[in-house]
Amino acid sequence: MQKKTIVISGINMKEGGIFTILDNCLQKLDIYNSNSKFKIIALVGDKSKFIYKNIEYIEFPKSKKYWIFRLYYEFIYFKKISKKLKPDFWISLHDVTPNVVCENRFVYCHHPTLFYKSGFKDWKFDYKIGVFSFFYRYLQQINIKKNKAVFVQQHWIKKEFEQLYKIKNVVVSKPEFSEEMTTNIINLDKNKVHFFYPSFPRTFKNFEIIFDAIDLLEPEIKIKTKFYFTLDSKSKNSYSKFLTKNNNIENVNFIGILEKKTLLMYYNSVDCLIFPSKLETWGLPISEAKAFKTPMLLADLPYAKETVGNYDKVSFFDVNKPQDLANLITDFVNNTIFFQGNIANYSENDQLNNWKDFFDYILMP
Repeated sequence: MQKKTIVISGINMKEGGIFTILDNCLQKLDIYNSNSKFKIIALVGDKSKFIYKNIEYIEFPKSKKYWIFRLYYEFIYFKKISKKLKPDFWISLHDVTPNVVCENRFVYCHHPTLFYKSGFKDWKFDYKIGVFSFFYRYLQQINIKKNKAVFVQQHWIKKEFEQLYKIKNVVVSKPEFSEEMTTNIINLDKNKVHFFYPSFPRTFKNFEIIFDAIDLLEPEIKIKTKFYFTLDSKSKNSYSKFLTKNNNIENVNFIGILEKKTLLMYYNSVDCLIFPSKLETWGLPISEAKAFKTPMLLADLPYAKETVGNYDKVSFFDVNKPQDLANLITDFVNNTIFFQGNIANYSENDQLNNWKDFFDYILMP
């Protein structure tokens, strides 16, 4: 009996969180296919990054360099390659539904910029955010109705997709999160209250609201605090340079991007996580901090509430009002904060909870 062929497309997923999605998918699919029931072909940007021997790789090194190549591959070349490979299943992991010849097509949508209104700051420091926020919804709707299912990471996105694209086959596939813990700590000043914001320097991450909130703190509160940001003054990232140059504040520490083991130590040592990002489809630091039962001050946005789920030690603030955040910081330092708490408003039975669920949904008859 001839093996069924699965094509996994992730040619543009070369770094950061999107690479993690592709790598995790291939790792779990390799395990899922331990009996070699399927032939698996992965379309990737750089095959040297993968170690899964039961998967065949086709490399597209130009895909990340220029968007014109990405569009060519998705809408012209992939049709040719699909005729050659004759896949039974085609799974596009990066938002766009390509032109392919395949009966069973699926797309996994994780890029949140179509819900974001870009501003001057975005165009100045990272023009791609502006371009994506303007064009992505139009690019994403091409061929979207040809999919057997459209996968998204959260329930609020499912509702948005159903309304925006007039489709009924949207499925919530929650990112698979494995709690990682440590008993090690960072030696921090016990006389201070320590706040932590671990995030890559992207304009939508909204670092400025924390700096503005710090400026609004009363001197007797400010002197009791320390803030830690994963920013680096020596980084080539222009937004990181701007933030570190213009926010030389005594109680702020720029600690750079951290290795995972050091990141976990900070979660285990700080007093509170602040997460003000304006744009996420998940918000991994929220899940990571929750594992350590760390108190949190989060953006008052749907992604943050869905990510944190059922949790007592959390309050929310308007991402455009630094005074709201300053008030919460003050209450936290004074130990007078009344946490709003959060209750998940969705059922776990109405979602796929890991990669195995994802593959079962697609591949099981």
